[in-house]
Amino acid sequence: MASNGKLVFIDIDGTLADDDHIVPESAKKACREAQANGHRLFICTGRSLPKIERNILDLGFDGVVSVAGAQANLGDRVLFQHFIPPEAIDAATAYFKRHDIESYQWQGADGMYISQGYLRHLQAKKSAWNSGEFAKYWHVIDDVEIPEGSTLGHVIRASKGSYFSKPDPDVSFEDVQRDLSPWFTTVHASYDRISPNNGELLINGVDKGTAVRDVAAALGCDIADTIAIGDSDNDTAMLKMAGTSVAMGNAIHGIKDFVDIVTTDIHDDGLANAFAALGLV
Repeated sequence: MASNGKLVFIDIDGTLADDDHIVPESAKKACREAQANGHRLFICTGRSLPKIERNILDLGFDGVVSVAGAQANLGDRVLFQHFIPPEAIDAATAYFKRHDIESYQWQGADGMYISQGYLRHLQAKKSAWNSGEFAKYWHVIDDVEIPEGSTLGHVIRASKGSYFSKPDPDVSFEDVQRDLSPWFTTVHASYDRISPNNGELLINGVDKGTAVRDVAAALGCDIADTIAIGDSDNDTAMLKMAGTSVAMGNAIHGIKDFVDIVTTDIHDDGLANAFAALGLV
């Protein structure tokens, strides 16, 4: 890496790719140019690795931080990987059942383990969950074989959870955040259109921010030379950790209030304009 090279962490949904999972041509071009100029680019997403489309991975990023900071890959090398403790998975699953939260999933490098409610959501959305490149990574929790005397948490390997409740929830997001705090840090997820009570369950002490710190350390890069670009609450930790923080013009959850730079909307060359403003291209 050039001595003045930066380490750039880019969120996917709402930052690199739009709601239709399309990456603007201007963003692709900016990423290629930045790399040619000696900067290293990492995707930094809440998604697990099996949930990232090939066409995004094929853009040729230097590395990928996935499952909201729980795993980092540099090419074929795994830099680090954190798993949710079995008892945490079991505690949250029991909590969801108790409070009528039917739609949830556990995800990690092995794939996505989903409840019946989440399965119905995918089917209604007519998403290609059961076909194409992702099919082999979807597992319905009810189909997971759990040996006598064991539990779901001991059988699956997951690094992050996410959920949404029905539109008029029994418990609020704040309730879930408090009740599950012994096991998880809960942040707003991207299901606001479905229900006000939706969230991502992160391993306590592990998030996109700790990933920025740990990747920079692993690559011998000063934290001052890191840049983070995001658009929502689950990017907060990464934006606060990085040397320079950028919010997309379409950003939500108040993150524009504390970042260093606010760029234009994703559909108005937001990423490319940010790269230009930062001198990466």
